[in-house]
Amino acid sequence: MQPSVQPGYAPRIDRSRRQLTGLLTAALAVLGLALAAPSAMADQRPTAQTGAATVSAPTSATLAGVVDPNGSDTWYSFVYGVGRYDGYTPLARAGAGPDPVAVSAPIAGLTPATTYHVRLIAFSHHGFARGDDVPFTTAAALAPALAPPPAPSTAGSSAPAPPPVLGQSVNADVRSGTVTVKVPGAPDYVALTALTSLPVGSILDTREGSVTLNTALPGGKTQSAIFHGGLFEVRQPQGAGGLTEVVLRGALTGCSSAGARAAAVSKKKRKPPRRLWGSDSKGKFRTRGGNSVATVRGTAWYVEDRCDGTLTRVSKGSVSVYDRGRHRTVVVRAGHSYLARSIR
Repeated sequence: MQPSVQPGYAPRIDRSRRQLTGLLTAALAVLGLALAAPSAMADQRPTAQTGAATVSAPTSATLAGVVDPNGSDTWYSFVYGVGRYDGYTPLARAGAGPDPVAVSAPIAGLTPATTYHVRLIAFSHHGFARGDDVPFTTAAALAPALAPPPAPSTAGSSAPAPPPVLGQSVNADVRSGTVTVKVPGAPDYVALTALTSLPVGSILDTREGSVTLNTALPGGKTQSAIFHGGLFEVRQPQGAGGLTEVVLRGALTGCSSAGARAAAVSKKKRKPPRRLWGSDSKGKFRTRGGNSVATVRGTAWYVEDRCDGTLTRVSKGSVSVYDRGRHRTVVVRAGHSYLARSIR
């Protein structure tokens, strides 16, 4: 359905339809969802209704709307702009209930006395929905003698990402390099951008970058750890008191059943296919490899899945390693390593 907009805005939308689609895709890329879904799932998609914005100041407003999750875990974002939708609010969760829920998001860095347009976007693993285009106009600026210094334009990043939710979502911030992410149900990896709130179960590819992972603890507290050089899935089991588990992912290729000698030859030919470096400060984190589980104690550590087992190496602090094959726990201290041999 073609949205009803003020005269003069529709032509600009038509001229930049491809750019608009790209912006919407980028705003939603963290969840890796396309702008269309199979028609067979149409009755299970969420719905989105854009509401009227509340203008609180010449440079700020609160966007509002209604999202119906339709019984599936649903996330939403508002996209907005003047000539095109070049701003977006951080991803937020609308829940998975059967009833519509009211949603809102504050934005800042707007231009006084300017007409903006906004849409509410909602999506789940069943598909994608967008509300109608709704215009709003910011208030006029104060007289020059009383006006505050102009705020820098921060469209799309004026509000911080929502805090992590225990057992449901985590926050990821790119420190360096290139980091990609694939969320549950998404077909492909996408670049991690300023939208850093990710559902538990997401897979992060830090083989060419580094990321800070922030997760929730009971009582509203948070913890953080740095990871790089590997591909891993983020888990936070219910009832584990905020313990965050990172699971090594990726194919373990080049292994032969001929035994340890073939494994050693394979290792010389290629880099280990599954590995991860991590560091934290007295957080509750553990790394799960193919043959062991390493629980850290405020340390810097390295875990590598090899053909002959899972190697844990500690450079700072200590790590408690549970050997799944031998059913025993070994404490590995700084400067030492432990190999949990493959379960045969």
